[in-house]
Amino acid sequence: DLIDKYNYEKYIKLPFYIKEKFNNGTFSITHFSDIIRMGLLLKYGGYWIDSTYFINIPLTKVNTNFYSLKTNYCFPHPFIKCLWTGNFLAVAPNSFIATYSYMAFLLYWKKYNSLVDYFLIDYMIHAAYYAFPEFKDIFKRIPFVHCNIFTLVRKLNNEYNPSDICLFNKLSKHERKTSFVGRK
Repeated sequence: DLIDKYNYEKYIKLPFYIKEKFNNGTFSITHFSDIIRMGLLLKYGGYWIDSTYFINIPLTKVNTNFYSLKTNYCFPHPFIKCLWTGNFLAVAPNSFIATYSYMAFLLYWKKYNSLVDYFLIDYMIHAAYYAFPEFKDIFKRIPFVHCNIFTLVRKLNNEYNPSDICLFNKLSKHERKTSFVGRK
C-alpha cells in the first residue's frame, strides 16, 4: 500500500495535537511525513528511503537492525558530519533509535509551534548521538559508503555505465525534475 495523509491512520495512530498542528499549517507535509516515518519504523521496522534514491545493490545486503547511509560525500551541515542520513534508514521494530526519534518528534511538537530547522530529524538523531553512548556505538558500527552518492545527478544525460555510479545514489529535489524519457 501507498501510505499518504489520507490513509496513514490504518497503520499508525498519532496524537490529536499532531494532526491538529498539521491540519492548521503549523508544519508542512514534509515534517508530517517525518513523524509518520518514525512512527511506522517504530511499529513495523523496515526501510525508509526517500524516493530520490537510486539503489544499485539488493536491499537484503543492508542491516535492518539499524542502518543509515554514512558517506564522505554528504549535504554540508554543521553537525551531521556525514555520520547518518535521516532520509535513508533501516531499523528493526521497536528499536531504540526509532523509539527515541518518534518520541522526540511528539514532545517537540507538543511544546513548539514552529520549526527550528528543516533538518529537525537530524537534530533529533544528533541529540541522541551525544546523549546516549549506545546510540553513538550503533552509528560507529555503520560502514562508510566510499563513493560520491551525488555522482549520478551529474551523469543523468549520459549513457548508462555501471562503473559511473555508487551503490546508493541521491538525486536532490532540484535534479529529481530531470526527465528520463528517451534515455537509455
